[in-house]
Amino acid sequence: MNNLRGIKKKEKMIDIKVIDNFLTKEQHQKIYRELNGDSFFFPWYYSDWVNDKKDPKVNFQFCHTFYNIIPKLEASHYYYLIEPIILKLRMTAITKIKANLLLKTKKPVAFGYHTDYPWKHKWWTALYYVNSNNGKTLFEKNKKGVVSKENRLLIFDGRLKHTGTTPTDSKKRVLINFNFFSEDMGKL
Repeated sequence: MNNLRGIKKKEKMIDIKVIDNFLTKEQHQKIYRELNGDSFFFPWYYSDWVNDKKDPKVNFQFCHTFYNIIPKLEASHYYYLIEPIILKLRMTAITKIKANLLLKTKKPVAFGYHTDYPWKHKWWTALYYVNSNNGKTLFEKNKKGVVSKENRLLIFDGRLKHTGTTPTDSKKRVLINFNFFSEDMGKL
């Protein structure tokens, strides 16, 4: 864990950690430019739900899967963009990494609380916020909210129920969701 710049070693484990300025400015700008449309080539795919197919019909988002092992191994040609995050978090096994794009709404829309997997054993979920906006990540356990701030990383025990909200002050909310295992982070 000593190799994780920006993450301080603690004696006891915590559930939620927020790290601002997670990547260098150059690393962040590379991700920001690509995912915000500067190249006009980054592929976003429409999803008719945010959490699962039981979502209300008004819930939708755009996604890009960088990496997924379930139900089959998939890797995006844009995987190179997220390698600095993978390396800095010293991930030992990755289950899924995907980018989410939510569009602006007049009032904030909160989606249903969920976990990304139903597993009982511990894994990590990290959210990397690509752009700043007033969209939030909310936790059911303590009703705590974390605002989307560009180059911010939110990391938490993947078993914690959480949800997101749409932005009302920006055209879009863009984040990258990581589900992974890491030996270094057992005492985060």
